[in-house]
Amino acid sequence: MSPSSAKPSLLIAFGGNALNIPGDHKPIQKEEFIIARRSMEQVVPLLKQGYGKIILTHGNGPQVGQIFLQQELTVHEIKRQVTLDVCVADSQGRIGYILQNVFDNVCRKHGIDQRCISVITQVVVDPNDPGFQHPTKPIGVFYSEEEARRLEQERGWVLKEDAGRGWRRLIPSPRPLEIVEQDLFHRLLDMGIIAIGAGGGGVPVVRNADGSLDGIEAVIDKDHTSALLGASIGIETLIILTQVPCVYRDFNTPAQRPITEANVEAMETLLNADHFAEGSMKPKVEAAIHFLKRGGRKVIIAHLNDLQRAVEGEAGTQIVP
Repeated sequence: MSPSSAKPSLLIAFGGNALNIPGDHKPIQKEEFIIARRSMEQVVPLLKQGYGKIILTHGNGPQVGQIFLQQELTVHEIKRQVTLDVCVADSQGRIGYILQNVFDNVCRKHGIDQRCISVITQVVVDPNDPGFQHPTKPIGVFYSEEEARRLEQERGWVLKEDAGRGWRRLIPSPRPLEIVEQDLFHRLLDMGIIAIGAGGGGVPVVRNADGSLDGIEAVIDKDHTSALLGASIGIETLIILTQVPCVYRDFNTPAQRPITEANVEAMETLLNADHFAEGSMKPKVEAAIHFLKRGGRKVIIAHLNDLQRAVEGEAGTQIVP
């Protein structure tokens, strides 16, 4: 392949639902692997077309919630509970194994000589980030008000009533500052190995004065971490896969309109005018702007099942500098 026809490097950020098992049906054996296969099957055509430098990141919302719930349900039998940073690491290992296993099997099926590897990824955050003073991310089970007050006293948690359904623990969500394993991702790309990492936004850690790292109780937005990782190692195109076909103006209103193409200035104007919902499309648009301002060439926000068409410019929202 000549330099002029070389394909751009890609970072593909799969939403948490890339492996999520719906809760309204009886689960079947190996269902997470079946669901993961649908996602990994979309990557194979890109390999055949010459896209060799690819990083895969993923959400972990449903999975880390399950891990945390398992802890809560066994609190009386297992007195020692692990911290949230370890729960995030657990989910990274679980999801990374599933994606790695499925990816290798899909490549073998299609006769493609391509391997991948999962990287348990630590992400440095600022212990003084305002997010620690104002936790906003609900996780875990619902409690009665009486239980919530007791947990606030016993564990120092912040809990809030959630839409009449009970009280839930709120977790800080600080901004990512540094990918600890950044150089490793760079080396893997140079070796032609597809890396899976930054799961769930990464394991949150703080860097001490002596350079050592300590885990901290928090969750990091997956799209912000994906943008930081991509920009830090020179990825050209960031693809954020989600549950809607594209970004919309006035989403979920009679005036809803799709945004198929835009530049950073236009998206920043809409962002500042509160067109995008907190905890939904807003962090994805923020991540897109951050990535492009740090040297990225394109961001695509598209539906989970539209990866191939999105790369070809036929689906999703295409954002350029």
